[in-house]
Amino acid sequence: MSKRFPSCIRLIAMLLAVLVLGGCAPQPAPAPEPTAVPAKRSGVGFYFDTVVTATLYGAPEGTLEEIWAECDRYEKLLSKTIPGSDVDRINKSAGTPVTVDPETWEILRRAREISAMTGGAFAVTIAPLTAMWDFTGGTQRMPTDEQRLAALPLVDDSAIILGENNTVTLPAGMEIDLGGIAKGYIADKVAEMLMGKASGVILSLGGNVYVLGRKPDGTTYNVGIQDPDGGSGSVLAVVNTTDRSVVTSGIYERKFEKDGVTYHHILDPVDGLPSRSDLASASIVAASSMDADALATACIVMGSEKALQFMRDKGIEGVLITRDRQVFKHQTSDTFQLNMLADIPVQ
Repeated sequence: MSKRFPSCIRLIAMLLAVLVLGGCAPQPAPAPEPTAVPAKRSGVGFYFDTVVTATLYGAPEGTLEEIWAECDRYEKLLSKTIPGSDVDRINKSAGTPVTVDPETWEILRRAREISAMTGGAFAVTIAPLTAMWDFTGGTQRMPTDEQRLAALPLVDDSAIILGENNTVTLPAGMEIDLGGIAKGYIADKVAEMLMGKASGVILSLGGNVYVLGRKPDGTTYNVGIQDPDGGSGSVLAVVNTTDRSVVTSGIYERKFEKDGVTYHHILDPVDGLPSRSDLASASIVAASSMDADALATACIVMGSEKALQFMRDKGIEGVLITRDRQVFKHQTSDTFQLNMLADIPVQ
């Protein structure tokens, strides 16, 4: 027994060691739970005579309906053609003060500022002139020189009187059209409503695009800039950004040809004729879609040289494309990247 006992002890010790070591062996890590992909919700509406699209990631059910309700409310408030809207009441006021919604008052305040800032290249009081043209109805209606010249004195945003308690006074004979700024304001307000509600947003009101957050794969968004010489949907360049609005205005959007001459819808407030500047397209990238909306139009009227200097002086970011396909970019931060889809140098 004395000879066999140590052997038993050694065997038991070895078995215990195996059990202990086996118990301490690392266990396989549990498989990670799959990351939930944010729900995608998309919808299409028609407001302000344009197609409105919204793509939302991670937004609660019913959010699209909230967007359409806001668009409908703003259309009834700001449309020039809807009887009883604030704009309709202002235009029919014949020089008497009109009490309007605080938002209408604020849009007019900013419109007047931008008009002064751009030296009149943007003007909401251009309505009497735009009413003389038909760029979409197929009639090719245009004013005579006599009609056009008679309407020019009515184009003056500085004449808009913004009083206390949200009153607006417009001199008799003058009219306003918020088509060049209202969609941007609405995009701003809808984007503001969606902040914190959705992990990603792509909102488009015609040429006004607002993107927020990120796509489900974590990347930012690509917003196309149309090729002025291509058809609808043709893209010449792509702006990659987020938490910004990209607004493009171009002379290719609405136009007609008459007696061998092409007339487009961006009128120069100075002479009431379609802008004859060298610019075919202007895209502004900004946190304010309202500002970008108005400034894109103003840049077309200014032309490339004046618009570029204006953008540099005011710190405005964007891309300009001339009629002969030169591309100019002004950028003061890293908020966006420009990728050309054609072999055109960026100046």
